Amino acid sequence: MAMTTYQKSVYLIIFNTTMISRSVGKTLKSNSSKDMWNFKVSTFRELENLTDKMDMGQLTENDILGSIRSLSDEFGISFGQAQKPINVILKYHFYLTRNEDTNTKRLLHCPIDYKVVLKELFKELGLPSSARPFLTDIDEETYLAIQDLIQQRTEIRIDYDTVWDKQHLQEEGIL
Repeated sequence: MAMTTYQKSVYLIIFNTTMISRSVGKTLKSNSSKDMWNFKVSTFRELENLTDKMDMGQLTENDILGSIRSLSDEFGISFGQAQKPINVILKYHFYLTRNEDTNTKRLLHCPIDYKVVLKELFKELGLPSSARPFLTDIDEETYLAIQDLIQQRTEIRIDYDTVWDKQHLQEEGIL
């Protein structure tokens, strides 16, 4: 079952508001709007495949990693930059469509960014505490190490990000 027009519309809003375009746009070789357009099209192609598999109960962790790797290779961006649109949108797709499916929930990776994860976990990876980590600093090996650290802290990785979501909503007076 393909993503609906409404799902794609909501996911594009999420894509645009989570600073993905800004981060990736700084890295794309020619930094042109056409490159960003191609990145969005490829990202949504990957997401459509992943969400279809999720909806059919066939999603695997290798599917997720393969999509991240594909975007990283195709656009010459870091694994850290490529993971963010995949993980953020898969998280929201899960919560909007499959909230009770704990098997799928266990497969999903925590979206990584500076505010939510990096500033807290990078020290544990042996980087100097004064270094401000960026998504561009994350290769596949570092990404997997971060996901392992998250899984050590919480059984279900996307729950680590959900803590920040709740905190942010409380700060905004919505919760």
